[in-house]
Amino acid sequence: MSGNRDTALILTGGGARAAYQIGVLKAIADQLPALEHPFPIICGTSAGALNAVGLAANGTNFRESVDALVELWLGLKSSDIYRTDFWGVAKRMSHFVKSFLSGDEHDMPASMLDATPLRGFLNKVMNAEGLAAAIEHGGIKAVSVTACGYKSGQSVSFFQGGGHLESWHLGQRVGVATRLEVDHLLASSAIPTIFPPVKINREYFGDGVVRNMAPLSPAVHLGAERLLIIGVSANRISAPQRVKARKFPNLAQVMEHMLNGAFLDVIENDIDKALLINQLIAMIPQETLAASPLNLKPLDILVISPSEPIDQIASRHTDDLPPAVRKFLGQSKLDPEGGASMASYLMFERSFISDLIDLGYNDARAHERQIEQFLRSDINPAV
Repeated sequence: MSGNRDTALILTGGGARAAYQIGVLKAIADQLPALEHPFPIICGTSAGALNAVGLAANGTNFRESVDALVELWLGLKSSDIYRTDFWGVAKRMSHFVKSFLSGDEHDMPASMLDATPLRGFLNKVMNAEGLAAAIEHGGIKAVSVTACGYKSGQSVSFFQGGGHLESWHLGQRVGVATRLEVDHLLASSAIPTIFPPVKINREYFGDGVVRNMAPLSPAVHLGAERLLIIGVSANRISAPQRVKARKFPNLAQVMEHMLNGAFLDVIENDIDKALLINQLIAMIPQETLAASPLNLKPLDILVISPSEPIDQIASRHTDDLPPAVRKFLGQSKLDPEGGASMASYLMFERSFISDLIDLGYNDARAHERQIEQFLRSDINPAV
């Protein structure tokens, strides 16, 4: 791959949905096995942050790094991420309700599920030394993990990279140079009200998708001019179906729409905005661009998104969830309606994960020509 312009990989959030990203990366590794580090800049949010750090830190060989992530995801179960037993779910929910009614923020973190297992899991798999080595000696220039400050409301991209990279502060978007640790991954993946906030320095942080209205911006700040974006929504391909509701929506259905709005809609809106800016720049004469102090440049963008709605895939696997979690999601034989979309964020079970990896793999194979052009060309944009 020619290296005149830095290419960034952007891995969006979405809990268990992020397994789709691994399938796409596996297809790229199979298609172009000679690649070492095709993405010198990797930006992850929420569960995409785990994939970003894992991809960068697992060695100098891209294929080996992807294979390690495939093995990691296929070995997961929901109990590795949060407590799934009836006592654990009931205890946390009772504390959550008690804290909400009493207003005692010291009683229990504001979360419905106990994510203690996730910290233990990340402590085992986080390779901070490998990440540092890849940045110092390998082909990685920067890795960023985005989280949202609950006090400031700022979208903070914690990044680790070369000393030439500078922090930034643009409105509510902030970039902070640091050494990435487990707490950054925990904070970025702390789905609001579902998983507890994490304190980093002086502030508590939650999932990076919250209030992050420009999820492509960290990659641009870190020097990228070409973006490969792996989404976790089929909205750009398959419009949601409107069906007749049989009953009043339960809490899980209401929450899943809130999560979809945060996780799925924002990245799609930012992609549309970037493509529109590209079109506007193309209308400006070259001599005007050259004389402009703004240094305007179009972004080469390639988006790979699911060809099948992930919530429909999740609906086929909800029986594989632990009983307490199915109850939490409002799933029952008498009420099959709803809950599948929210389950898609929380279902870290092999059957579902395997289907998502397969979907990502097949979708990437369907885009082989665009991927080939994108990764091997510095001249022709692939949109």
